[in-house]
Amino acid sequence: MSRLVLRRMSLADEADVTAAVAEFTAEGGHWSYRYRGDLPWPQYVALVHGWEDGIDLPQDFVAHAELVAEVDGEIVGRASIRWELDDFLRTLGGHIGYAVRPAHRRQGHATEILRQSVEILRARGVRRVLVTCDDDNLASARVIEAGGGVLEGIVPHTDPDEPPRKRYWIT
Repeated sequence: MSRLVLRRMSLADEADVTAAVAEFTAEGGHWSYRYRGDLPWPQYVALVHGWEDGIDLPQDFVAHAELVAEVDGEIVGRASIRWELDDFLRTLGGHIGYAVRPAHRRQGHATEILRQSVEILRARGVRRVLVTCDDDNLASARVIEAGGGVLEGIVPHTDPDEPPRKRYWIT
């Protein structure tokens, strides 16, 4: 099996990321809450890189890394790794968010994205990692549990139209 590499987004990633955004939109979801298709690609990449250091953060966001997951030169997924938690993230969002493109699911990519994301947080001194998922997202719950996540509990979402969230800790 080819090795998955979790890395910073580059100027060469425009076609893959644009395709991934379209795939998630077609499913009724989103590639990332932070995607800015209204910006020229070089400006977007520079913006995303700045977020790692807390530069030009969207309102109500913390410093974080937006990384792509690549296998054999193709982007198969992404990770959002938050260096710290605000009130929302501490309750519903967690340290790590991840997504895998539809054609690349059920191949172990999400598990590897989560594993590498935890390693990145550990390198920054984060010892207890919070990861959450929708209560009805069985695939994500399996990924988190396979990654060492221990279920703390289930909390209601602040949006009544959203499902409750499972909260897991990886130590």
